[in-house]
Amino acid sequence: MQLTDSKPLFCPAYPSKKPLVGIFDGRSPCQELARLIQEKATPECNRIKWRLALYKDSVTGKPDGYQLWGLIYRNEHPREGQWQIIRGTKADPDAIVYQLDLEGKPSMFLQQGDENVLFFLDAEKDLFVGNRDFSYTLNRVSKADELRIMSRAK
Repeated sequence: MQLTDSKPLFCPAYPSKKPLVGIFDGRSPCQELARLIQEKATPECNRIKWRLALYKDSVTGKPDGYQLWGLIYRNEHPREGQWQIIRGTKADPDAIVYQLDLEGKPSMFLQQGDENVLFFLDAEKDLFVGNRDFSYTLNRVSKADELRIMSRAK
């Protein structure tokens, strides 16, 4: 299933009882990430529009769930699961990495560039390299956009 830019992604199932760490958006090449997470993509699929919402526990502040839209995880059916913070990539043993557990599939790894940018990693925790049209990055949406997204979800 190929996603296009014609229909913006949003968070219709925002679990308001969990504090939001952040919402991250991005567009990546399609085929490599589809293979990585073992999802089918049509040969025509050249990009995936992603939206990732990360949540934390209100008491401990530890990771407590995510919602992922993109590829086959459409507006009505986001991928939901748990995530954790781990350390280390192939190039940087001290890098902060978010591991998204995809039930029944290989985990997805995202390296924190800073508080506003996440980079997709492959199974060996190497950075993916984008092309002239798309990168393997997710960027934090602004606070104003975050509020707008959450208000549409209620």
